[in-house]
Amino acid sequence: MMYKSIHCIKNRLFWVLFSGLLIFSCSEKEPSHILARVNNSYLTEENLNLIPTMTGTESSMETEKKKLIESWVTTELLYQEGMKRKLDKNPEVKNQLLQYQKQLIANLYLQLELGNQLSADDEEINEYYFQNREQFRVAELTHKVNVYTFETEDAAQNAYRTFLRNNPGAVQELKQNHLTITRFVKENTVTPYIRNLFFSGQPPKISEPFFHKDAFFLFEIVETFPPDSYLPISEVREDIRQEIGIMKYNQAYNALIHKLRKKSHVEVLQ
Repeated sequence: MMYKSIHCIKNRLFWVLFSGLLIFSCSEKEPSHILARVNNSYLTEENLNLIPTMTGTESSMETEKKKLIESWVTTELLYQEGMKRKLDKNPEVKNQLLQYQKQLIANLYLQLELGNQLSADDEEINEYYFQNREQFRVAELTHKVNVYTFETEDAAQNAYRTFLRNNPGAVQELKQNHLTITRFVKENTVTPYIRNLFFSGQPPKISEPFFHKDAFFLFEIVETFPPDSYLPISEVREDIRQEIGIMKYNQAYNALIHKLRKKSHVEVLQ
């Protein structure tokens, strides 16, 4: 999709400019909230917060933060050595920077011109759903699953007991603080452990805690959809909204490019 490709380009540009235009600071006055320093260059908390990749649990975010800081330090060390050799004067470097600048400005222009295209109202969503209903047919047994994440085994075990006691207030608090994601689970898309848990006999509504990588997890089956049933519109509304938004964006993008080409002198010489 055009929108997704533009998003990827913007992310790539962010990292290209990571130690330069966005979070490189070289001034006489030392900034506040410094996270790292390489000679006269500083990385601040404010600049680090601009990075859109920092999502997840508190512990995973802290780990990612440390990695990003180390990445900045490494890049800054190499950057400063390259500047000592005047590599910024290299014609190839100048050309690449110019191309990055053009792409960044082009993307910002698209955002200003077409940013409001990524939307769809309820009437459009309903129409799309019923016109494309087969798209939402369930081909195989599918569970809608809530995934809860915990830092310690004790916290996960306590949560498991809370779910078994079915105390509405306590369960709601768990949902607010530990619900990481809700996803649809199919048998052929999961690990053997999850397959045995959900697709062998009568699956439990709440799984027992299990450890994976650096955290403990609980799975809760919210709803089950048998083969040949349809996902209700409530479950796919946001997906449809995004799909319509992308279609609208692509149409507006193509129309904009056509208009710009029409009023400009464009030649493609092969």
